[in-house]
Amino acid sequence: MMQSLFRAWFMTLFGAGLLSWATLALGASNAALPPNTMTLAKLVGQTNPIDLRGTRTIYPVYIPLSQRMVPDQVVLHLEYVNSIALVGARSQLVVKLNENVVAQIPLNPARPEGVADIRLPSSRFKPGYNRISFNIAQHYTYDCEDPDAPELWSQIDTQNSYVKFEGELAQVNPKLSGIDSLFDQRWLGDYQLTVATPVFPTSEYATWGAMVSQAAAVHLEYKTPQIFHEVLQYQNTTDNKRLKNYRFPYLDQKPLRGRDAIIVGTQADLQQMLGSSWANTVSGPYLGVFPMDEDPRHFILVVSGIKPEDVATAARILGYLNFPLPDQATANFSGLRMDHLPRFAAADMVSQNSIYRLYDFGYETTTMRGAGGGSVDVEIMLPPDVYVSETSHVELNLHFAYGAGMRGDSVFNIFINGRFENVVRLSEVEGEAVRRHTISIPTRSLKPGMNTITFAASMITDNSAECQIRNDNNLLFTLYDDTTIEFNGLDNYVQMPNMRLMATTGFPYSFNDDGETTVVGLGSNDSDVLAASWTLMGKLAEVMRHVSMDLQYRIGDFRGVDGGNLIVVGTVQTLDADLLKLAPIKLGEESLLQYARATGVGQQPRYEGSRLWINADEYGTHEFNYVNPTLKGNGLGDFGLLMQFQGGDYGNTVTLFTAGSGKNLLETSRELITPEIWSNVQGDVTAWKAGEEDVYARTLGERYHIGKPRFSNWLIYHFSSDPWVFIGVLLVFLLLLALFIRWLLKRFRETHH
Repeated sequence: MMQSLFRAWFMTLFGAGLLSWATLALGASNAALPPNTMTLAKLVGQTNPIDLRGTRTIYPVYIPLSQRMVPDQVVLHLEYVNSIALVGARSQLVVKLNENVVAQIPLNPARPEGVADIRLPSSRFKPGYNRISFNIAQHYTYDCEDPDAPELWSQIDTQNSYVKFEGELAQVNPKLSGIDSLFDQRWLGDYQLTVATPVFPTSEYATWGAMVSQAAAVHLEYKTPQIFHEVLQYQNTTDNKRLKNYRFPYLDQKPLRGRDAIIVGTQADLQQMLGSSWANTVSGPYLGVFPMDEDPRHFILVVSGIKPEDVATAARILGYLNFPLPDQATANFSGLRMDHLPRFAAADMVSQNSIYRLYDFGYETTTMRGAGGGSVDVEIMLPPDVYVSETSHVELNLHFAYGAGMRGDSVFNIFINGRFENVVRLSEVEGEAVRRHTISIPTRSLKPGMNTITFAASMITDNSAECQIRNDNNLLFTLYDDTTIEFNGLDNYVQMPNMRLMATTGFPYSFNDDGETTVVGLGSNDSDVLAASWTLMGKLAEVMRHVSMDLQYRIGDFRGVDGGNLIVVGTVQTLDADLLKLAPIKLGEESLLQYARATGVGQQPRYEGSRLWINADEYGTHEFNYVNPTLKGNGLGDFGLLMQFQGGDYGNTVTLFTAGSGKNLLETSRELITPEIWSNVQGDVTAWKAGEEDVYARTLGERYHIGKPRFSNWLIYHFSSDPWVFIGVLLVFLLLLALFIRWLLKRFRETHH
């Protein structure tokens, strides 16, 4: 839930509780879910209920299962409501697991609210994504009926329904070829990772820690790791059993137990803890993965090398392991050669003004069938700093075919990011094959970063009279993968600060080879600050879908980031006072706060009192009237604060992540990477608390621009965003034109008279 407001300093909103277990009856309230559970809301990506309408509906849900997990018992807890107009004897909800029926639940109109606990056979689960489908049959009469009657409905509560796993992790026998099964995106719940160093990190060690954290995040894909930092401890032992059975007998492994661990450092720094036998195997950039001696369900991944540059090379290789070689536990690399990659590049990114086939974005020719039709999604990524003029359009040239015998109101709808954009009417009763049907869509309907284009067929049979047998086998629609989409007029020019853009694309930290350096500045090198920064960098890698190419860490002094961008992480007390003065909210021993007093609606100011119900970026540019109190101290309390601003001597763009203490910084970093918080990061100031889903955002600071557009687009951009400037320039031009014409007329009279 997102409310863009500050009240006094911040305001607290409220959230919902969770219901607990009962059998085929109403559930009672409970504040917490059982352990090892995932709500359906998280599985389907929505907090709204699942709507099941009509006489027959199928709704699939995919449950992840890590290859490392051995399930003993799996329970699906369902809370649902059905219509009271149903005929109970003919209405039921069938639950299938990987197409096998596991439960049949009668829908009783006399008791429309129900709860069911369904044991899912663990033997039918397989590593990967397991399909649970809700198949509903609903009827309101024993006679013929309207299959789309409004009283045919049921709802499944996604927030209070969940899947509970009972089981344990299997012992690992890891190899580098199985890195994706170690950093498994199908991990249930939060994935926690320890990054361990032999010493309290210098800038060099901090950089390596960020690199391996980003590598783990790239392999996990959609699940950002929660990073912990530990300093390795030497354990002096004469225990013969330990010396014989342990791979690393001189390493104190107690702080590492219970989580996977990455150990990073040079051979010389690690030799005392990992032993001379291990050290003798290192001859260059080195990667090695082993079961943890004291907890073989988890692994230790060692990233090392003879020289510091070897460690950096090994960390970089870890982020690019995407092929099952080398098929061994350890490997030494003699070097790394990387092909050049443009400043922004991805498999599904539009990187130039050109024509693309849907096939280029991974789409394959698909046929949609039946009355429900169905839909397909195509994901297209625009560069994060893309700018298009208001008049620019995307040309979509469709190649499709559809069957005969459809009713005249059958249609093929096109949505962009969930918003309806255009439609094709399927009007030919005899069916049709169309090689090229051109649709023009405003390019402004697309946004920087990932966009989802949804093609949805809604087909109705021509024989749809009441009490007639309906044949829907003729309802077919095929969209071919040689359908093209043509982009024109793309430029790189963007208004900053824009943390929503950073949250969705990683910009301005998402460059590849032809971009700017990213510098991460730490207020101190204690473990909480390090772990918070590595967690944030992992989230950026997940968003960018690649590790940062030119990454540097600095501790204490961040000035002189020439031509690059800066990320600062630290408590307020440890940060440079001159840097804090540049931020939208000026924190320090005395902090200058900013409360909105009024904002303009049209040309009229409106008093806001203590509330401002405007999202930071959603409604464009607003002019505010402010109140600026000066506070003794920083006032952050338990909040984490993310701010973005132009850096001056500190870099082109600075993103500052701070809190009142190291503990709060770490806790709020783990909250920040959750979808509930990260999806609401926006403006140039965002604040949140650990353990809460409320986010407070505002745009307070000065705006600036990044990019080099064509001159025509530059003029269009600034004239459209500030029409008074355009009017002023136009008046000056007309005045100069009038003076020029007057001068020409005067010259003409002097010459001819």
